[in-house]
Amino acid sequence: MRKVRHVAVLDGAEAFNLDAGPDSPATIVACHGFTGTPASVRPWAEHMHKAGYTSLGPRLPGHGTRWQDMARTRWPDWYAELEKTVDTALSLGKPVFAFGHSMGATLVLRLAQLRGDELAGVVVCNPSLFDPRFTVNYLVPMIHPVVRSVAGIGSDIAQPGVFETSYARVPLPALNSLRQLWKTVRTDLAKVTLPIRIYHSAIDHVVDPRNTQMLLAGIRSRDVADHVLPRSYHVATLDYDAQILFDGSEAFVEERLNDLAASE
Repeated sequence: MRKVRHVAVLDGAEAFNLDAGPDSPATIVACHGFTGTPASVRPWAEHMHKAGYTSLGPRLPGHGTRWQDMARTRWPDWYAELEKTVDTALSLGKPVFAFGHSMGATLVLRLAQLRGDELAGVVVCNPSLFDPRFTVNYLVPMIHPVVRSVAGIGSDIAQPGVFETSYARVPLPALNSLRQLWKTVRTDLAKVTLPIRIYHSAIDHVVDPRNTQMLLAGIRSRDVADHVLPRSYHVATLDYDAQILFDGSEAFVEERLNDLAASE
């Protein structure tokens, strides 16, 4: 992993461990997105914690401090942190569910491809697999060594007065690495076979809704459902339809636990 300077973590951007105690029937790992922080998925995790589940949320390397720190990280660094958190969750000895938003969902899909047999299920919200824009696909690979950042993409939220803790700048070296993650995950979509629930916003100014279509066409899960969030933009975890996502995730986890108990 590339070295990241130790600087102050933004207020509210810390990793979290919401311990529900030894009676928790499962453990939830919730992963935030590109240039964001655990704050964007914490309400999701807090809902699951209130329902009785231990919930963990990693802060991905380079996130939650300064965009310059993120510029020195790459997708294997982010994925390694997710795996580390999942290993902690598995050590608790209960079924583990992985939740992810945006790039966090992309990392969760990679986890499902490589370690799906260790998970009880996954829930993804506005997952990203590609970006159709010319600037991302052709200019970023050429200019990222010299143009270090561009304007940020955070707080795509329909609800007035709600803001996401995220960087005001997008580090292009990291964005170029995200492109490589997308390609890797797209190539192995057929390796996603475990139960999955997908939530996507009807209007998303960051991730093209066609990403969800690609995901549904490529995975080989038999237990799969896609749900539209009609009133939310990209950061649906903080938007009007957050409760739909939260309640659906809780119902899915309960359903899967019942299935696992019945199969024993």
